[in-house]
This record gives sequence, structure tokens and C-alpha cells, in this order.
Amino acid sequence: MERSGGFLEEAFSGGWKMLLAGVIGMMLGISALPFYTLGVFAQPVADDFGWSRTMVFSGFSFQMAGTVMVAWLAGWMIDRYSVRKIALLSQTGLALAFLLLAMQNGSLWLWQLNWFMLALLGIGTSPMSWSRGIVERFESGRGLALGIALSGSGITAFAGPPLIEAIIEAYGWRAGYYALAGAITLVGIPSTWFLFQASGQKETDGGAKAANPLTGLSFKQALFTRQFWLILAAFCTITFAVSGTIPNLVPIMQTMGIEQAAYYVSLIGIAIIFSRLVSGFLIDRFWAPGVAATLVLIAAGACALLSQGIAPAFAVIALGVAAGAEFDLIAFLCVRYFGMRAYGRIYAWLWAGFAIATGLGSLTIAYFVETGLGSSGVMLAVVGALVTAAAALLALGRYPDPDQWETAA
Repeated sequence: MERSGGFLEEAFSGGWKMLLAGVIGMMLGISALPFYTLGVFAQPVADDFGWSRTMVFSGFSFQMAGTVMVAWLAGWMIDRYSVRKIALLSQTGLALAFLLLAMQNGSLWLWQLNWFMLALLGIGTSPMSWSRGIVERFESGRGLALGIALSGSGITAFAGPPLIEAIIEAYGWRAGYYALAGAITLVGIPSTWFLFQASGQKETDGGAKAANPLTGLSFKQALFTRQFWLILAAFCTITFAVSGTIPNLVPIMQTMGIEQAAYYVSLIGIAIIFSRLVSGFLIDRFWAPGVAATLVLIAAGACALLSQGIAPAFAVIALGVAAGAEFDLIAFLCVRYFGMRAYGRIYAWLWAGFAIATGLGSLTIAYFVETGLGSSGVMLAVVGALVTAAAALLALGRYPDPDQWETAA
């Protein structure tokens, strides 16, 4: 059993700066802003350009394609150069991409290209950057630190849509994208500049040099472990099921005759924040795959109840908890099973699979809800996927002995 008694000491000795930078970075990063706000922009953009909502949402698929293409490069750069510099460059690129979205003229291919470029320019604002800084800065309280820092996306899920909706209603959808670009420029970039500095790196003209030698498996060595593929399979399955279900929850509940579906779905943001903190606290003390499997099985049970139209609030909260635990659990498992030597590249490839599953999940589940399976059938299929993912997590086995790892050259 792990102890995290040193968390407060690490936080008060300067770690709080990294935590705050991580929270803000996640709030205003590529994994939160586009995902949680596109639904608010969809109808105004569709009305302005004479598009369908599906055409608007197609941009998100192009973002996922761009993510898969450049995630490996971002991971390599984070391992090779200063993670802070990569984050700053990507925040600038992400702000530029949102500015370009505000200037769209109704061309569908330009809209889709813009979303593709959003991934290329903003990839360094993903959890791989913020988690890298956190796992280097914190040791004894690493899980809780990850949970706190990565909870920023839950804040965006809760507060982002109503704030952007208010701006759109008052000034139009273009002002909404200007606001996102402004938030990154005025809040995100300064917080990274002043607060975000990994303790394990010293910045030099040539990039980042390790202040303390990093140990662990090389990227090639990690690929030849069963743990890498089990983690990839488990979290791709969880993401496909959970991130695919969440955008479709309102129509799923409506077809079941559940009233106030939108109200229930609004609970997801709070559940994500709660999950990040609680799961982070637990994985510092207990075997992380067991914690993850337990959260996933609770979500599976909740979805089984929802398939019969029972306990919708419980289902939404359980799905939000499962979604909230993903980023910090992936980061924690990367460190415990593979070490820090090639953290960026290993996390990047796992996150690329995560991105593919996110992009395919919502479209696939929406299709099957409208066709033969129906809402109840889809929810039962989600139950099966989550149970399978839990089994993969439990098959990970013990953490390896860090003393047997090699030191990075």
C-alpha cells in the first residue's frame, strides 16, 4: 500500500505552482475546450452557414485525426526538450486556431481543415504535457497531485458551456471563439510562463537536460510488454464506451421517456472533478488497476440500470466518474509500469488510441441508437465493453521494480 503523507510538504515547497498551472492548462487545453464547447457552437454555426449539425460536428473528427498524426511527435519533443516550452508554443497555436475558427466563411472544407490544424497547433496543451510536469514534481503524493491538476477539464465541462452560451446569445458565435482565444492568451499562457516548471528539467539553449537522471523503459522496450497493450486496450474500450455515450445521453434518455434529461447530463462536470480528486487520492494508497477496475464496474452497473430506464442520475454520475479518472490513471500507470525515461512517447501513443476511441465512440453509438439496437440495447453493449475493460486492467499485475530499470542516456 502506497503512502502519500508527503503531498502537503511537496505542495507547500513550491509544488502548488505546478498544480495551479496544471489546473489552468487543462481548463484551457485541447482536451477540454473543443470537446465541451462544440455542442454550444453547433446550432448557431449551422444556422449561419446553412449546415446540418452533423457537418459542424465533423470538425471534431478531423481534430481527432490530427491528434493521432502528431501525438507521437509531441511525445518525442516533450521527452527531448523542455515541456514548458512545448506547452507555451502549443498554447499560442491553440489560441490562433480558435481565432481562425471565428473567421470561418462557410466553406466546409476550410472548417474541417481548421479543426485539423487545431490539433497540430495545440497538441502540446494535452494532458501529456501537464501530467509530465506533475509526475516529475511530485513523488509521494503523485496520484492526488495528478487528480487535482487534471481536474481542470471538469471545471471546463461544468462552467464552459453556460459561459460560452451567454457570450453567443449576446454577441454571436464568432465572439465565443474570440473569447476562447482570449482566455488562452490572457490566462493560460501567463500561468504556464510563471508557474509551470518541471523540477526534473533544467532549461538550456539546446532544450531540457535532466537535473536528475530519468529511469525506466525505452519506448521500444515498453512496446514489448503486455502491460502497454493491456493499458491501451483497456482505456480505448473505456473511452469508446464512456466518451461515446456521454454526448448521446440526452437522446438516449429522451427515447426512454426520461424527463429532464439535460438536467441529469449537467451533473457530469461535477462528477468529473470529484472523480479526479478521489481516484487520485486512492491510487496513492492502493493498487491503481484495482481502483480503476472498481470505478469502471460501478459505471457498468449504472448503465445496466439505465438500460431499463432506472436511476438516470446515478448512471450520469457513474459515467462522469469513469470519464474523470481516465487521464490521471493513464499518467499514473505509465510512471508505475514504464518509468520516466520515455514517458512522453509512451503516453502520447496511449493518448492517440484514446483520441481515436473518442472520435469513433460518439458517432458509432449515435448510429446504433438510431438503428436496430435502440437505447436499451446500446446501454447493454456499453456494459459489456466496460466489464471487458475492467478485466484487462486487473490483468496488469504487480508494479515492476524500479531498481531494475535503466537510466536514460
